[in-house]
Amino acid sequence: MNKLTPTMKPLLINNLEFSVSEQVVSGDVELTALQRLKELLVLQVEHQQPVNIQYTLAGSAKKYSLPSLHLTIDANLPAVCQRCLNEMNVQLKLSFDYLISGAEPVGFDENDDLDWLEASREMDVWGVVEDELLIAFPIAPVHSSEHQQECIQHIKQSGEKPNPFAVLKDFAKKSS
Repeated sequence: MNKLTPTMKPLLINNLEFSVSEQVVSGDVELTALQRLKELLVLQVEHQQPVNIQYTLAGSAKKYSLPSLHLTIDANLPAVCQRCLNEMNVQLKLSFDYLISGAEPVGFDENDDLDWLEASREMDVWGVVEDELLIAFPIAPVHSSEHQQECIQHIKQSGEKPNPFAVLKDFAKKSS
């Protein structure tokens, strides 16, 4: 029997009004609200730990002389290491600044630290969070350097082959 998981309603804000009134919203996003990201992740039935995605969105009226938003995301996402094929977690701590206006601000291309969002009465906050996670998620995740030794040992155990030139090394020693 299939159990249907209810989809969370999107969190919609008027991003211009939110910025000008310097509002703040934060919380957790359930993976059911992020379908594109969910398809990318390794989710096993026995996977007991919930996927943790926390965000904070803060509006500012004066920071960049235009209404702006500051978004922080802290996510711990399940993935498969492309080196050893074991399950692992990808930890992402992200931070973004967005200018809010009806048209692209003058000189905007010159600043790599800022993104531009068009003013919208119904901006989907979780959609922006999902977009940023999709962009930041590694194409080929691998264990970090602190877990790399475990990863390398697993590879050697599963597929180590003898070096075919090892015989020649001994042969060269005998003929000298």
